[in-house]
Order: sequence, then C-alpha cells, then structure tokens
Amino acid sequence: MTSAASILVAEDEFLIAMQVEAILTQAGWNVIGPAGTLPEAVKLARSAACEAAVLDVNLRGERIDEVANILAGRGIPFLFTTGYSQEDLPARYRGSAVIIAKPISAQELVQAVRDLLPKP
Repeated sequence: MTSAASILVAEDEFLIAMQVEAILTQAGWNVIGPAGTLPEAVKLARSAACEAAVLDVNLRGERIDEVANILAGRGIPFLFTTGYSQEDLPARYRGSAVIIAKPISAQELVQAVRDLLPKP
C-alpha cells in the first residue's frame, strides 16, 4: 500500500485555505500548511516533504515568486490559484504553469493536482 501524497498549500484567505484543505483531504491527500504568509510559505517550501503544491499568487500583498522558485529548484511541481490574469504570475512561469482561477472548482483542483503528481 502506498502512502498518500503530501500537498503544500499556500493561501492567505482563511475560507479559501479551508476549502482547498478540505478538497485535497477528501481526495485522499495530506495537506501541509496552509501557509498564510510569505515567510511561512518560504519555510515550508524549503523544508517540507511534499509531492506537489498549490500556491496563491499573492499572500497578503506579497508575490509568491520566491516560493515557486524554491519548489522548482527542488523539482516539486506546483500550480497557482489566482483571481488575477496570467500576466500577474511570476514571469518565469507565464505560459507554462497550471492556473486554477478563483473561485476554485473542487473537480478542477483535484484533477490538476492529480496531473502534477508522478504516475504510479
């Protein structure tokens, strides 16, 4: 039996963070976080044992770029959640990153995370 994948979540809106956590947990994954501030997210991105991440583009007015770069450097796939356009993504990831628009659809989020995870 394989263990459930761990998914890092960075989201500053409390209700959205709870929603994302509930969706991922119901899908059978473990949630790391959610981190609500950039320093928390950076710390988790550097140290957490996770297989993928769900990142809000903006945490309390601070861009998520550093977290995305840390995860990319560790080879951990991630997607962005945002209410903004693709132009608001970190420049390095525009055109290549998976984006889930807010409000978040549970079905879309679960499928997008599944697509990020390594195939068994």
